[in-house]
Amino acid sequence: MRRHTIVAGVLSLSLAATLSACGDPAGPTTAATGDAAAPQTLTNCGQQYTYRQAPQRIVTSSTPATEMILALGQRDRLVGTVAPGELLPEYAGEMQGVQIIAEKAFPPPSKETVLAARPELVVSAYSDDYGPKALGDRAKLAEEGVNSYLLSGACAGHKASVDDTYTDLKNLGDLLGAPEKAEELVTKLRGEIDAVKPVAGNPTVFVYSGGKEKPTTPGAQALVDDLLRRAGASNAFPETTGFGQVNWEELVKRDPDAILIEDQAFEPADAAITFLSGYPPIQGVTAVKEKRFIVVPVNDNQPGLRSGRALRTIVAGLG
Repeated sequence: MRRHTIVAGVLSLSLAATLSACGDPAGPTTAATGDAAAPQTLTNCGQQYTYRQAPQRIVTSSTPATEMILALGQRDRLVGTVAPGELLPEYAGEMQGVQIIAEKAFPPPSKETVLAARPELVVSAYSDDYGPKALGDRAKLAEEGVNSYLLSGACAGHKASVDDTYTDLKNLGDLLGAPEKAEELVTKLRGEIDAVKPVAGNPTVFVYSGGKEKPTTPGAQALVDDLLRRAGASNAFPETTGFGQVNWEELVKRDPDAILIEDQAFEPADAAITFLSGYPPIQGVTAVKEKRFIVVPVNDNQPGLRSGRALRTIVAGLG
C-alpha cells in the first residue's frame, strides 16, 4: 500500500538460499530454542535469516511494528520509531525518550534517516519501507550490519491472514528472549478473534482506500480480506491481488452491501463518506443508498495487534 555508522559484528546476519516458491512466506521459526543469546534461524518472507544474538537497538518504521515491539516488553531496546501520534493509547505513553525518526509513516523515511539511529534491527509492517526510496534491499542492509524483519502479512505475493501475526509474535518473541510474553499475546489475540461471531447472509463489501477518478482498493491478498471472511462477508473485488484501482462502473454492477472506508491521514473517513454520498454515478449502489459505511483506521487493517478490534468494527458495521 503503500513504507551512518554501523558497528559491525554487534548483530551478524547471514542470508541463506531463498526458499522454494511453494514455501510459506510466513512459515514457522526454525529455531528450536527460546534462548535469545544463542544463534537462531527464522524464516521471513521466504528467506532464512540467522541471528547470532538478540538485537539491542531496534527501529520500528511503522505503527503496527512499534506496537508489537512494545507489547513484547522491548521498550528499552527501541531507539527510533515513526508516526508516534498514531499509536494506540496504551502504547503512546511509552514514547518518552524514543527518537522520532518521522512524524508520519508515509512516505517512508529515508535509509540515511533510519540508519542515523544506529539500529541493529529494523522492524516494519509495510513492504514499501524496504523499497528503493526507503531502506532498500534487505540483503544489502544485512551486508551493512543491519538486520530487518517485515511483518509476515506484508510479504510480497503472500495472502495475508491473522495467523501471520501469531507467527510474527512467536518469531520476535524468540529472537528477543520473550517467548512467554509472545505466547501470552498470541493467546489474547486469538481469543479476541475467536470471540467474534460472523454475520449471516454473506454480504459483499467494497474496501475503499481513496480515489475519485477511480477508486482504489487494497486487494484480496491484504489482511482486510481475511478479516472480511472471518466477519462472514465477501470482498466485492476478489480478483484484485494487490493495491490498485478499479472503476466506478464495475462497482455499480457489483452493488456491494457495504463500503469499508480506510481512515487515512491523506483522506479522512469523513471526507470520503461525503464524497461517496454525493458522487452521482454510484447513488444507486445499495451501500450508498443505505449509508452503510464502515470506518476502520488504516493501521487496524495492517498486520499487527489490532485485528480483533478491526474484526469487531466490521461485524458491528454489518449488523
